[in-house]
Amino acid sequence: MTAIAAALLAACSFATAAILQQEAAQAVDPSEALHFRLLLDLLRRPRWLVGVTMLITGFVLQAIALANGPVALVQPIIATELAIAIPIAVWRRRRRAGRREWMGIAFVLCGVSTFLVVASPTPGISQPSPSDWLRTLVPVGTVLVVAVLVARIRKGPRRASLLGAAAGLSFALLAVLTKAVTHQLGHGVGTTFTSWQIYAVVALGISALVVSQSAYQAGPLALSMPAIAIVEPVVAVVVGDTLFEEQARLGGPALALELSAALVAVTGLWMLATSPTVLSIYESAGSRRPSSRSSDASNGGPPRRPRPRVRWRSHLRRVRHL
Repeated sequence: MTAIAAALLAACSFATAAILQQEAAQAVDPSEALHFRLLLDLLRRPRWLVGVTMLITGFVLQAIALANGPVALVQPIIATELAIAIPIAVWRRRRRAGRREWMGIAFVLCGVSTFLVVASPTPGISQPSPSDWLRTLVPVGTVLVVAVLVARIRKGPRRASLLGAAAGLSFALLAVLTKAVTHQLGHGVGTTFTSWQIYAVVALGISALVVSQSAYQAGPLALSMPAIAIVEPVVAVVVGDTLFEEQARLGGPALALELSAALVAVTGLWMLATSPTVLSIYESAGSRRPSSRSSDASNGGPPRRPRPRVRWRSHLRRVRHL
């Protein structure tokens, strides 16, 4: 129950953080994507700092949940953050959620809860071997790097979706490494800081922050957050099952019911991601993004007025007429 409660609170914190960070990131110059100067620019924005505070709170709650439960239990619950983020976004924009939005939220919550009840994941081993870490992290890390490299040469919705998938992979690996660090903390601080996992958590956490903010900046939240919400729990559950040997019921009727529940949850995410109401909310947020010629949002100064066009032909006609 501690793991479930902490995971639910973490999902609420992550949802609030995503809303605030996306609103702030949409106002940053697009040329700063995938650069650390993006974080330097965002650090001057109070709304983004509040979002970071909520993000850190979510990570702490996630660590508490992972210390008290398996990855296969915690990460699907955190995947409900999209169903939590949409009502918050609708409320902040003073819109009204329709039948499609409420059905999508119900599908996500019902699908995830049914999957967890049927699968009933149980904890496995506490510390994998170095060879197991290597066989697991290298393939996932390779896909992550390829997604970021392809996103650098793409524009529009594909860029936001690719960066969202890369952020989901980053957060999945971060969750698995956090699980290992929470176990090491039980054996003392000295054991924790002499292992490589704690430093990998710090490095991956910073990289995941840059990638996720670039995904929020690349387009509406409805393009990037579904990729994060789907990729993160799926990869985390698979990696957790491989590394920590977590057990779940996967035989006979249970497997069919689990697949049906997962399909219902994914359908709910798709309904929310393609909702006209949700898209209109974040398209209006993205319309406030400054162009490369005007940096009033980042510098705090008044917007530059466009220079009037000089019509030389009309002036020459007047001279000739005179």
